[in-house]
Formats: sequence, structure tokens, C-alpha cells
Amino acid sequence: MPLTDGIGRNVAARIGLVTLTGFILSAFCAFFVYAWVFENHPGVVAAPHHWKPQAVDYAVIVAAVLTAIGLAVMAGALLARQIVLPLASLAITAQRISEGDLTARATVGKRALRETAQLVEDFNRMAQRLQAHAEERIAWNAKIAHELRTPVTILKGRLEGVADGVFQIDDHTLTSLRRQIEGLARIVEDLRVVSLAESNHLDLQLEAVDLSQEIGALREIVQPSLSAAGFEAQWRLEPALAVCDPTRLRQAALALLENARRHAVPGPLVIRTATFGAFARISIEDSGPGIDADRAAHIFHPFKRDPSATGSGLGLAVVRAIAEAHGGLALHRNTVAGGSLFTLEIPRQPARRPAV
Repeated sequence: MPLTDGIGRNVAARIGLVTLTGFILSAFCAFFVYAWVFENHPGVVAAPHHWKPQAVDYAVIVAAVLTAIGLAVMAGALLARQIVLPLASLAITAQRISEGDLTARATVGKRALRETAQLVEDFNRMAQRLQAHAEERIAWNAKIAHELRTPVTILKGRLEGVADGVFQIDDHTLTSLRRQIEGLARIVEDLRVVSLAESNHLDLQLEAVDLSQEIGALREIVQPSLSAAGFEAQWRLEPALAVCDPTRLRQAALALLENARRHAVPGPLVIRTATFGAFARISIEDSGPGIDADRAAHIFHPFKRDPSATGSGLGLAVVRAIAEAHGGLALHRNTVAGGSLFTLEIPRQPARRPAV
């Protein structure tokens, strides 16, 4: 490999050069030291005429130099392999990833240096995350296509029926078409919110509001559909002042109410607003049937729902996205009575962002 050969030769050559330089410097130092000793302390060393090297001395010196350089080159080559082989693996793996092979991973030898091994480990971790994101994007695209296909198919069928004269353009047909269009718009908006939140680009229009008034304004909107589904809505709205985006929080509350209407058993449905220390809360409590631990672990993730359930699987993901955009949390727990309690909790004062 060019990378290995280039760095290996350079390391070995430089270590050999350093060794040779050390011998030369040692020889010169010895010459000057012995000259000074003979000049100042002539009785300590032999006379200068005994200093003349013989052939065997030159042979020993040359052999020592060659042996030292050889050992230095070997040590340099081993060191180069410890450094270069993981780097070469990194280079090859990076090239494979750039060509689309996201499963490629770099390898590190048993004797690799700690810093090099850490570099390879960090690179592989980054590659793993890149692969996970790519797989998640593919899954997202498939799920989005699935969610959009149903209302689009219905719209297409109804419009073709109108064009062929099968359906008359009356109030019932227009209402049905409008309902499908509203469903499409809601899915698109939910996808937009979740995508913006995932990329930390969900903008908020903050203002000081009382959540009890904002959530109370939804009563006239949702009361008819809740009553028709058999729910007895109980609005227990305590003052909850907070600096937040009221439009987004109403959107989250509507998503929680729609989730309860679709999945909870008809009965009492308690809607609360309250404060808890530095936080403001919006909570929806239903009468059952509750959610098992396995499902609850990923209930706020996009498209996580039972196969038999209706809806897009985005409502609770939108709730979490809005809560986290405010610096808060979306929570769930089962109640003692066997129902579900969903809570959206946000700071009453937004966290200060560092100056850019």
C-alpha cells in the first residue's frame, strides 16, 4: 500500500539517520574530550601514539554502526506498522464509505498505539451512526409513502368517480373530499414538524401566555367530536403562566386529545393545566386501557403504533417534538385506575441561548 510504504520508509530512514548522527557526534565528542584530558591530565590516559586505530578497530566500529542502524531501522519499521496499518485501514474504509458501502469498518491491529486505536474506534462509531441514519431515512421514506398512499388513493378514486359520473358533486361528496384533504394536510404538517425538530430547526414564536386560556380555547373545537365518541371531557384548567409558542402547544394538545379519542375507551377524559415549580404542564388522562411497558418505551417515536391502530403514527411524535423544542419533555405513565396519563411539561421561562 502506498500509504504504508511511504510512511514506513520515512520513519525507518529518519531513525537510521538519527542513529548514524549519534555515532558521529559521539566520535567527535570523544575526540575532544580525550584531547582535553591528555592536555590537562597527561598521566591519566595513554600517550597519543597509542591512540592510532588498527584495522580491527575500524572493523569493530563499522560493525557497531551497521548493527545499530539495522536495529534502528527494524524498530522504526515496527513503529511505522503500528501507526500506519490502522491509518491505511482508515483510508481504505473512508474510500469505501464514500463509494456508498456504509457497512465498511476500519480494523486495528493488536499492537496498535492507544491513540491510533481510539481514532479507529471513533471513526467506526461515526460510520455506524451514518449507516443507522441512512437506514432510518430509507424506513422513513417507505413509511411516509405508506401514510400518504391511502388518502391519495381515496381522493383519486372519488375524483375519478365524479369525472365518470359515478358520484354526484353534492354536500356529502364534497365533505368526504374535504376530509381526505384535511387528513393529507395534517400528515404533511406533522411530518414537517417532526423533521424540523429532528434537525433542530423547529422555530418557535415565544410569548407570555396563560396555558389555561390557550387550552380552554380548544373546548369548543374538540367537545363535539369527543362527546360523539362517548367521552366525558372534564376541563380542570388552573392558571399556568409560561413564555412559549401557544400555537405549537395547542397543536400538541390537539394531538393528545385526538390520540385519546382514537385509542382510549369511552369514558371520563380529564384535561388539566397546572404549574409545578419552574415548569408548566398540560396533561390528558383517559380511562384505559393503558399501555404496556414494551410499547410505552417507544410510544413517542414516529410511526410506532399497533398494526391494527388507526392514524398516521405521528401524533405523539409531534407532541414530543414540540415539548423538546421548548426545552421540555413529553411523558407517559399508566394510572392506578388503569388508564393513561400523557403530560407535556415545559419550562415557564425559556432557557437562555448562548450568543452566536
